[in-house]
Amino acid sequence: MATFVVSQGTIQGLTETGLRVPGGSSARGPCQLIPQVAVTRSRPAFHSQFHRLVGLSLFATGFSRHIWRKARKAARVPRRETATWPSGEGCEVDVSEELLEKAASQVQQKSVALILNRNAKGVTRKVEHKLKDIVGAGRTFVCCSEQDAEDALREVMVDKACKVVVCGGGDGTVTSLLNLIGKVREAVPDAVSPTMCVLRLGTGNALAYVTGAQKNFFGDLEHLVQELSDEKKPVPEIPTSTITVIPEGLPDDQPESISCFFAGLGYDARMLQDYMWLRDKTKDSTVLRKLVHNPFGYVVALLMRTLPATMRGEHVFHVKVTNLADKAYYMDSRRGDWALKHEKDAVIYEGEVGIVSVGTVPFYGGGFRLFPFAGMRPGYAHLRLSHIHPAVATFNIRHLWQGTYRDHEHVHDFLVKDVMLEVDRPTPLHHSGDFMGTASKVRLKVNGDGETRLVDFFGN
Repeated sequence: MATFVVSQGTIQGLTETGLRVPGGSSARGPCQLIPQVAVTRSRPAFHSQFHRLVGLSLFATGFSRHIWRKARKAARVPRRETATWPSGEGCEVDVSEELLEKAASQVQQKSVALILNRNAKGVTRKVEHKLKDIVGAGRTFVCCSEQDAEDALREVMVDKACKVVVCGGGDGTVTSLLNLIGKVREAVPDAVSPTMCVLRLGTGNALAYVTGAQKNFFGDLEHLVQELSDEKKPVPEIPTSTITVIPEGLPDDQPESISCFFAGLGYDARMLQDYMWLRDKTKDSTVLRKLVHNPFGYVVALLMRTLPATMRGEHVFHVKVTNLADKAYYMDSRRGDWALKHEKDAVIYEGEVGIVSVGTVPFYGGGFRLFPFAGMRPGYAHLRLSHIHPAVATFNIRHLWQGTYRDHEHVHDFLVKDVMLEVDRPTPLHHSGDFMGTASKVRLKVNGDGETRLVDFFGN
């Protein structure tokens, strides 16, 4: 609807064009004053036809894209989904013969191989192409599933010229590759375990704080490739211990055991469980999936489920810890972290806790130094049991983050090689930030053979 102001002497022209004055008057005579005339303008016919054409075009485009996506999905090779390698619809890799021949002809160096987890948080297409330019297309393996990663390792580990495997992903990707390396080593007699290189491409990046990897992962990789361009030069590396987690009571789709650098029962695993619940509830909504399938989702899960359950005391459970090795040590904070020895088969702790965590590296993720005694004695892991109230933990978050918090009544620290954890009910369990399920009994055994080696960016 358009409104025009009509002055004296213009009515004749308006009526001749078919416009009428309200009230039915044809307004052919002189007029004293007509303040406003409401005029309705009809749209030209071509406007309506144009809008219909645009609408049909948009519908046809959307429908054709839907059919195209369904055809691509039907032609895609099925992949087994895991927590670390969630084979999503957008994960595709061009493995045509032409591309493979082109990649083989572009190999510039042989000492470093790059394995990228396409589903990792920091692995975007732009990052992928830039990393590939540094390492070379013939030494880059873009993986969408655990099977892809295993096939890549089989090729790399029989190549005597390859010294380093760069892990393009977070702590979960590094742990997955660590276990796949062990699997390939058992299956292929000639396979050689390479040194693992960690880049800051994940969410927590706990291992990056140990090895000195920087946020500028492009610079780290360029420096490593340049450093190893001299084949006679040794790899700057740091030997590390790992933990074999052997749980009981997990779902059938979980492995019987897994090697990792840190794991936990209780509060932190419960938060991961709540996050997985949130992901499952929002997986069918495009809007919600984009909103919470990221680190922000952890905050939402924490506020919606974890904290309310904690306030009700549901996170507390009873645990019994038995030492199965020759020695274990209790770090007595009352004596300045003095190590008190425990003998084999001794029950080193029994009581209620909210969290049980173990690590062979000091950091838990994001620079959180949860295991300050890790690495103090080779071949041992730091086992920490805690039952402090969440409000107390929040108030002391700075000291907890820095690894300086001590409370001999509520926080109990041990150095262990082999222990059995028995809980009174199925309790959430995780490793490397990946939720495994609920377990009733868990054995933690440290592998201190120095077989696992990480590239040391500190260069010491």
